[in-house]
Amino acid sequence: MIPRFFKTGDFVEPPAPLYYLVASSGAFLVKKTELFTSITDTPLIAGLMEQKPSLALHFGKIPSGVMERIYGFFDWAWREWESEAIVFLYYAPATGTFEVEAPPQTLFRYRSLGRWRTEGRVAYETAPRPNGYVKLGDAHSHGGLPPFFSAADDRDDCEEGLKIVMGNMDQQHPDIEVSFVAGGSRFALEAAEAVEDFRVPLPPPKEWIRRVSCRYETESYGLQR
Repeated sequence: MIPRFFKTGDFVEPPAPLYYLVASSGAFLVKKTELFTSITDTPLIAGLMEQKPSLALHFGKIPSGVMERIYGFFDWAWREWESEAIVFLYYAPATGTFEVEAPPQTLFRYRSLGRWRTEGRVAYETAPRPNGYVKLGDAHSHGGLPPFFSAADDRDDCEEGLKIVMGNMDQQHPDIEVSFVAGGSRFALEAAEAVEDFRVPLPPPKEWIRRVSCRYETESYGLQR
């Protein structure tokens, strides 16, 4: 069997003429002969079983009542400002219950063609975590656009957890896309795997509305999802 070595801080070049070297950038095959020494990428390491990326969720589906609170807040942001919005999702492992909170967030508006328009971005702050809960993830809306995980989402979703995008807020019922980010990878999920069906938008709490501020700017940054 070809030996395997890990390139740690105290790694010392072994005398073996052929070995696998596992580094932070991947696995390599090192070959040393009288004529050359080569280090080449290798997708497979002999003697090891194959493993594919996988994800198993250890929590139940987000209840319809929680989703309808989220829907109501996103519906309000769209009707009031034609804007996106964001909420944080929390989960209590001891009780299997879910909670949702809207963090302080800022919308950005600019004047174009004689009217004020809202940028396709939201700047948000942190929020205190409820006692007994862990942060499960977040959900944000795309306003009148379809739901999808954009390049901005890929850049911003460095925190592991459940990610929900709600879009087409201008239609009779919005659409959603769901994924889970873990270990730097995004796992696409069917909505039914993590979310119960929801129907009506519940009016958002007044404290959520008070946490939304609007900044008026003279020019658009052109940042659309």
